[in-house]
Amino acid sequence: MAIEPQSRPSFGGTAAEVRALLDGVSHPSFGLLLVALNIVRAVCVSDNAIEVDLVMNCPGCLVGEVVLAAARQTLQSLNSRAIRLTILPQVWVPPWE
Repeated sequence: MAIEPQSRPSFGGTAAEVRALLDGVSHPSFGLLLVALNIVRAVCVSDNAIEVDLVMNCPGCLVGEVVLAAARQTLQSLNSRAIRLTILPQVWVPPWE
């Protein structure tokens, strides 16, 4: 199950730009974007790394690995900064609940 990132804007190095890029990644189970689902919780950009905190809807679910791979692939296309994706211990709650 592959997730194709949508077209991406150019990257200048801000957390808002990282969020915009991740907003092009859909969750395969819901067909909605990660940012809209509030799965992306925090973004930190430094000179050496891009760090993203995420929550998963179902800890241990294989779809979570697909989501992480798609997010990593999208961010790796930016530049040579290290990419750190951290899964937070909270379980995701849908925005509609």
